[in-house]
Amino acid sequence: MFTKIIIMISKKWFTLIELMISITIIGILSVITYSPYSYYQNKASLKVTAREVSQLLYESRNMAINWAIANNWNVAIWVYFDTSEIANTQIKVFSFPHNIDKLNITNTQWWDIRLIKTLKLQKWILIDKIEDKQNILFFFDSITWKLSYYNWHMLTRQNFEDDIVSINFSFKWSSSPNLNKTINYYTNTNIIDY
Repeated sequence: MFTKIIIMISKKWFTLIELMISITIIGILSVITYSPYSYYQNKASLKVTAREVSQLLYESRNMAINWAIANNWNVAIWVYFDTSEIANTQIKVFSFPHNIDKLNITNTQWWDIRLIKTLKLQKWILIDKIEDKQNILFFFDSITWKLSYYNWHMLTRQNFEDDIVSINFSFKWSSSPNLNKTINYYTNTNIIDY
């Protein structure tokens, strides 16, 4: 009778080997499930970034148009993309007022330029390139309501006229096409495709 009780008790508990096998199986399953979860999370961050940047460009154009109508003075909007390693995780939006005196349009002084907004990209999402250029400045003019864009480097600027401006983002400079996202801005129609 006493031996039957000992056998029943010993069969209820795990042995050390069974416990190690169970922990190993749980560990393998967690590693297998974490990898796809992390991949889809990074892919979703790219989609959110594309939506935020598209919204920022639409909002900047609308600010240039609406401020010109609502006020007696016009405010052009600059959207500045910097792909250098220091600033490639944020996009800055500046306002640039114009003075209108009868038919003459004059730019205000440089100290009147104001930083309106800074868009910080999602975590680990970086601006890779914009049309193979380092720094791009989108200029939404409040008077003509047209877009000009420049390759902005140091104090020099170079105007370029493409029908499509491509902005490329990636997750930690990934070379995988699945962890890269491109926004195409059609300059003639002000449509953004992502």
